[in-house]
Amino acid sequence: MRCTPEPASPGAPHAAVRPLLGQRLLIATGRRARTDGLDLAAAGVTTDERGLVMVDEAQGASNPRVYAAGEVTGAPQYIYVAAAAGRAVAVNALAADGSRPARVDYSGLPSVVFTRPQLASAGPTEAEALALGHDCMCRVLGLADVPRALVNRDTRGAVKLVADAGTGRLLGVHALAEGAGELMLAATYAIRAGMTVDDIADTWAPYLTMAESLRIAAGLFRNELPTSCCA
Repeated sequence: MRCTPEPASPGAPHAAVRPLLGQRLLIATGRRARTDGLDLAAAGVTTDERGLVMVDEAQGASNPRVYAAGEVTGAPQYIYVAAAAGRAVAVNALAADGSRPARVDYSGLPSVVFTRPQLASAGPTEAEALALGHDCMCRVLGLADVPRALVNRDTRGAVKLVADAGTGRLLGVHALAEGAGELMLAATYAIRAGMTVDDIADTWAPYLTMAESLRIAAGLFRNELPTSCCA
């Protein structure tokens, strides 16, 4: 549903509450595992209290001859996660020497909510990074300082970088912006490669792209003004 506030009439109080107009209302209550009819206990496959199949790092269940992948294991509910886990299952289940070499690496995992503007992320949020034991430093770049957003005449949103305070290594990228999802592949590469915010600030970024916002935001860690190369 895309809701647009009614325009304020001239002289109306700025903080006045305005009704939202929409055509449909979606209420998402989540998903649950539908494994209760599979009699997994008879096969020696352990599930948790929600009915999710418990697997190890190789996607193996408690029965060594059984593997599981996708949402039924409680993994992040994205199709590309299920595909990666499925590939790991195929490799491990068919390994002739029984070595089970394949694993799913969740570092820098991206996600996109296709709202308008989009809400996207890669890696942990600030709160999650702190919970993982990192001493964090963060910077937020408003889209009014991104040339592509100015050209699009849509400066709603921001880009936030989360970095380790000791090493400067990039931990997470979070964005609310039109086209935010397009930033996340570069963000995932940077996180998986162990790049620091200095690395990103010194890396080429094509002008007049939303991806340039990553380089501009990284420069904020140096207390630089949020400026593009050319504007």
